Amino acid sequence: MKPPRTQTSAPQLRTIRSRSKLSELISEQLRDLILRGELGPGAQLPTESEMIEQFGVSRTVVREAVSVLKTDGLVTVHQGRGAFVATDRTLQPFRIVNPGLSERDHIVQILELRLCHEVETAALAAERHTSSQMHEIDRALAAMAEAIGHDEPAYEQDFAFHVAIAQATGNLYIANFLSYLGPFIIPRPALRAQMGRDRRDYVETLQMEHAEIRDAIAERNAEAASRAMRTHLTRGLDLNRQSD
Repeated sequence: MKPPRTQTSAPQLRTIRSRSKLSELISEQLRDLILRGELGPGAQLPTESEMIEQFGVSRTVVREAVSVLKTDGLVTVHQGRGAFVATDRTLQPFRIVNPGLSERDHIVQILELRLCHEVETAALAAERHTSSQMHEIDRALAAMAEAIGHDEPAYEQDFAFHVAIAQATGNLYIANFLSYLGPFIIPRPALRAQMGRDRRDYVETLQMEHAEIRDAIAERNAEAASRAMRTHLTRGLDLNRQSD
């Protein structure tokens, strides 16, 4: 059956002027239009020719951008008719994408999500971890200390520490969810600000918090592990609420 075509005014597309990968920039702009409702369910995307002219890119770039949206469940492609906004939104995978938020609000909401997820994760890790999983937690903590010792921000090492804790729960869904979110969930704006100001105090506090989480897990003290994780994430949340 031919997909319904919604008669709306043409969405406003912006010319791409960036050195970033063009297909990603185009897919993000189209995603924004879809999520904001300017392209509603069943609406047809601009044709390939229209996007080629508007964006000033090749047909291959446009097709790559549309393919990303198709993979994400945001659009369906019908041979010879074009691409249409998906009508079944339940097929879309989870994404942390909200162009309407400021950077600070975006990170605050991510940290609130992490609070809901990682406090109980720490408790489960304390109850269930194996010796090899505890070794991975210790290795991640040591890598973070080494990076900080070389005056590096240690974003990826910090993330690896939290992933190791998630893996220590023995629950693949918990571990895969945090891994899926990716290292960008470590709150960088507040980290940058603190690294520029009271760096020594900040780093010492950060390492102390991670060590407390680690020790509670090693001691199989679920209550202390969840409390230490809550303290750690809440402090990051407070720092980012104060940053601009």
